[in-house]
Amino acid sequence: MKTIINSFKKHVSFSNFWVRNGFILILISILVNHLFEPENFPFHKNYTFPLFPIVVSIVGGSLMIIIARFNFKYFKNKYFTKKINTQLLLRFLFSTLGYITILYLFLYYGLNGLINGIESYSIYHLLTGLSVSLLICTLGIVLLFSIDIYRLHKLLSIKGTLKVQQGGKITLVKYPDIAFIYSENKIVYIVKTDGTTIITDFTLNEVENEVSKQSFYRANRQTILHVRSIEQVQSIENGKLSVLLKPTISDKKAFQINISRYKKQEFMNWFKGKL
Repeated sequence: MKTIINSFKKHVSFSNFWVRNGFILILISILVNHLFEPENFPFHKNYTFPLFPIVVSIVGGSLMIIIARFNFKYFKNKYFTKKINTQLLLRFLFSTLGYITILYLFLYYGLNGLINGIESYSIYHLLTGLSVSLLICTLGIVLLFSIDIYRLHKLLSIKGTLKVQQGGKITLVKYPDIAFIYSENKIVYIVKTDGTTIITDFTLNEVENEVSKQSFYRANRQTILHVRSIEQVQSIENGKLSVLLKPTISDKKAFQINISRYKKQEFMNWFKGKL
């Protein structure tokens, strides 16, 4: 059921992304194509509605958005989950613009030549169109991904503490000191990297909402872990994973948890992204 709900949320999020950005893309395509050629100005005596250029702009813009999304996903999984700095952001931007330039050249020399013939090729129109497209794409990339990048940066730069209240006592636990968090008999324990434990009044859901989702992972109903707590990962029966955690808790045997086959791939993607 949880897998179905998560899949539904992703589908809704994906749909909302395209509805919102599709509407913006259509408006930009109409505006740019009305300004690009003199005869397309609304008050020009020979004005005609530039339907075909608008359709081409919408199709090309959609392809550019897809390229940008795939490239962002690649950088997010490989780089942005570890660190975010100016150099990486510029690499993401210029690599995306590079792919878009290749697409633009393909459309110009392929689609344009096929429809209008070789005589339609013009260095002036090529450079002008490419420059305008790259400028619009740069603004679009900033608008599309600035919030996601800010959230990732915020999560990665968290150096605060988790305020733990137990009875009348409040304990401040620094995030780098947390190895993993688990629930047992409806009591939630924080296990520190030195092996000591802290009893809390939290529920595990409350803790999950407090800690950084980039640094911590909800492995199952009983456990939230940080990558620093993983000693060993092993495949077991029925497609599950067995994960050995560290440090060993005082007066307990080695702490070992299972991850279901439904969360196996999600966990491995998260785990490999931290290595």
